[in-house]
Amino acid sequence: MIIFGIDYLKEHFTHNQRYIIVAIFSMFLPFYMCGGILIFLTLRLLLKGEIQEAYKQILASRYILIFCGISLIVSLCYQNYLGAVCCIAILFVLSFILYYRVHITSELFEFISNIIIVMSLFAAFYGLIEYIGILNELDINQFEVIIFNRPQDRVNSVFFNANYYAMMIEFFVCITFYKILKLKNFKSEFKKFFYYILVILINLFLLLLTGCRTAWPTIAGGILTILIVDQHYKTCLCIFACVVFIGLYFLLNPSQFPRVDNIISYFLVRQNIWEVAIANIQKHPLFGEGPMTYMHIYAAYKGHPTEHAHSIYLDPILCFGVIGLASILPFIITNIKKLYLLWKKKIDKTLVALIISFTVMIFIHGTLDYTVFFVQTGFLYLLIASSFDVYSESLID
Repeated sequence: MIIFGIDYLKEHFTHNQRYIIVAIFSMFLPFYMCGGILIFLTLRLLLKGEIQEAYKQILASRYILIFCGISLIVSLCYQNYLGAVCCIAILFVLSFILYYRVHITSELFEFISNIIIVMSLFAAFYGLIEYIGILNELDINQFEVIIFNRPQDRVNSVFFNANYYAMMIEFFVCITFYKILKLKNFKSEFKKFFYYILVILINLFLLLLTGCRTAWPTIAGGILTILIVDQHYKTCLCIFACVVFIGLYFLLNPSQFPRVDNIISYFLVRQNIWEVAIANIQKHPLFGEGPMTYMHIYAAYKGHPTEHAHSIYLDPILCFGVIGLASILPFIITNIKKLYLLWKKKIDKTLVALIISFTVMIFIHGTLDYTVFFVQTGFLYLLIASSFDVYSESLID
């Protein structure tokens, strides 16, 4: 399915594109190694002048510098030093994404999507070994599927915790589903079809072992979004019917719902976190206090100790404020226009569907968590969301 040979990479991809391939592999290392590699690659490209060239070529990219500059100053003003470090990290990641947009091609995109699919199996295998180790630690001598409540007993593979791994699985599944829709002839390519189905099933099994409940409706929403945008309405209706059936089953049999015994305490903790976040947003609505604000202020409110506000609808406002978010808005709007143009010209509606599904998923999952704000999850989301530049020449309006 995929060739990782050095000679193959040299023959098919430019030196600049091989930087991107290295970055893709780094996502499947522990977050501190992934972050370190991304910073190293970006610094190297900066010294070569490649990053500067990307900023010149990408429309409205200067707003990234304005956004990160404002956030850095705000973080330092409030002595949020971890937030200040995060501002620099965000700048590095977004700068690398600009570089990616300049050098991405259709061939490279399909290749890196293949890498991600293959490496998702590596992550699953590692997660399975981890799960067997968990069973042994709990003196369970035979293999059985148990969804544990304790965070340390939930599978996280090579990622920071189970919820981050769950979001990565959401992305893996949708990328693999995208590849299925890209098959031109199911009969002649049935081996690829069954390979992709197997990859999805393996990842879904590992998702079960993560114990992340939010991920299941998120994946359903992502798959349905792809089918709607790509105009596979009959298949969408069938999958939607299955989702409704499963939802009704758990509604009628609530005891079968994963980790049902702690669901009330789970929501009470979330409520406490959100109350703290809202209180601080009211106090600092314009600029926030920089990235990781919740971690910086929860003690002052006697709130639940955690890293972020567990909501994509609250944490960005909490951290960056209205003005901070407005400073990056022109860049986001420019990207949305390019995506719309790609859809309008009907160049690759399946890719448009994948990009939109990723965005839908982060907002569904983001209702109860903010797992997209991390090294691997954020980087993978930004990679896919920026992939409309595969057709940059066709998008010149």
